[in-house]
Amino acid sequence: MQSCKDYPESLSYKYHLAYLLGEALSKADKIWYKGGYFTLNKKIKEAKHIYKLHQEYKAKLQELHLSYCFIPKEFLLDSLSFLKAIETLMHKLKSQENNSFKIESFFFKLFSQIPFSTQTPFLLKHKEEILQWLNSKEFKEQYINTNHPYPPLLNPDRLNAKRESKECNVESQRENRDSIQPYPNLSYESIPAELAWDLNLPLPRGYGFVWLSIHGCGAGATLRFFAECQIRINHRFTTNKETYLINYKNMVGGNDYCAIWTRAYRWENDKLYYLITHNVPLLCVVRDPISLLKPFVNHLDNRACCASVYRRINLTYDYETIMPSLIYSKGERPQVELLQRYSDGNHNLLGKKIALLRQNGLNDVRYLPFSSISLENGFNTFCTLARQLGFHSPLNREVFEVKANGNDRHVYFPFSLFLHDEDIKSMYQLGGMVCTSKDSLNDSKSIEIIVTLKNDRLFFDNQDYKNLTRKVFGNRNYQLPYEVALYVKSDININDELFEAFKVYMLGYMKTLEKKEIEELKLKLNERDILNYFKENDAIRKDYKKLFDEDYWHIKSHRPDIVESWKYYQEFERMCEEMDK
Repeated sequence: MQSCKDYPESLSYKYHLAYLLGEALSKADKIWYKGGYFTLNKKIKEAKHIYKLHQEYKAKLQELHLSYCFIPKEFLLDSLSFLKAIETLMHKLKSQENNSFKIESFFFKLFSQIPFSTQTPFLLKHKEEILQWLNSKEFKEQYINTNHPYPPLLNPDRLNAKRESKECNVESQRENRDSIQPYPNLSYESIPAELAWDLNLPLPRGYGFVWLSIHGCGAGATLRFFAECQIRINHRFTTNKETYLINYKNMVGGNDYCAIWTRAYRWENDKLYYLITHNVPLLCVVRDPISLLKPFVNHLDNRACCASVYRRINLTYDYETIMPSLIYSKGERPQVELLQRYSDGNHNLLGKKIALLRQNGLNDVRYLPFSSISLENGFNTFCTLARQLGFHSPLNREVFEVKANGNDRHVYFPFSLFLHDEDIKSMYQLGGMVCTSKDSLNDSKSIEIIVTLKNDRLFFDNQDYKNLTRKVFGNRNYQLPYEVALYVKSDININDELFEAFKVYMLGYMKTLEKKEIEELKLKLNERDILNYFKENDAIRKDYKKLFDEDYWHIKSHRPDIVESWKYYQEFERMCEEMDK
């Protein structure tokens, strides 16, 4: 029943006079043998009183343009009192201001955000603290005068004060006698993350920087780099609310270095960005905008690709079967026409999100060229950032020298190759007969080899597995945009004959994989294809010109040197200038 759309509204029937009177009669009847009916008159008066309170409560909600919210009887009187107190405050401020409409609209918006339905006990318990804050000079200056869309119901500075006072030494505390005093019984540590989100509380001041990620700018690599530097950060695909909850818990749950990951694409709403208020650096890796369009036009149909993947094979499987051709969003080949789909602006939100964060005080925007996180430069870049921002310097250079993505065949990894002596005689070899047998896949005597990518952190530096890659491939260099790695359980030994068969099979696999990659590379669309499409499709070109202008207004004024280094974007700009004359 609770999942029904009208369930909250249906609860209001508990406040109908007939229901309340029937409830009073029922209670009296249950204890008739104790003289329950002698208390019936009193219970009827209580029922009528509750009914009148509820009617007044409903009328107050309508006055404040609020939808109905069911409140249990024990909270009804205090909830009504709370609403009246905030309404009185609104009328007081309206009488003091010339623009009474602005005050009224602000408070109506505030009323709509008060989480009565989910947080009633907390709101009523701390009613005095909330009302004191809403009536303060600071609240008026910071939130009412600025018409803030998500005003907090408690003073963030006082919530931060307790945890920040612990970080200050005694001398600095004496110097700062006018510092904000913490709440006696409230702090970020005492407020659950879900409640903090409902109360519009800005995230605690416990993060060192904000990372603003652009689609196609090394997100997979940077997440791995953060892990190497022991930085606690949310995953890149979390929703705005999930991002808030994860980071809130990170910041109040320990002393680790924390940072916030936000995306410059996929618009939800602006609430998260208004709750990031700590003045810390805002970091963003940027890349030639025309190059950023390549993943869109070369986009795979991941679901179709994954459906054709073999996760369990043995030495009898032929390479063509376990290595199917890639399936793209529009069929067997990439399609430059996909640019039309991505011209809606949902992937070009960098300028909009920078503007949101800057209005909250995050003015220290630091752009990093895409080349700064390359295999050659990534380690040094993060060593420099560690010194500037105060997080742990990376120690393992190899983490930064392994490509994190940059290929489409990652959907086909990892898979398990099962080795069994019985498969040697029917092992598949290039140009040979195909005699596939599945028998060894479920044989307990089979040895499982994990075939994966070198950047797979599940096996990278995992003490439970030993790396056979060098032993099988030697010093061979394959023309692949990634490295394949081979692992086996540390306590497993492979006899010489079986290992030699395994080696021959994998060398044939890699030769076939290399050939497949070269064929697929010829199909890929590049920046030149994209520019030619813009040249031939004037409407789409103008759409992207507008998107780029909105996206890169800030970097153009703050880091023109980076923009000038974008070869294809500069060519696009010249094209637009000539064609729009």
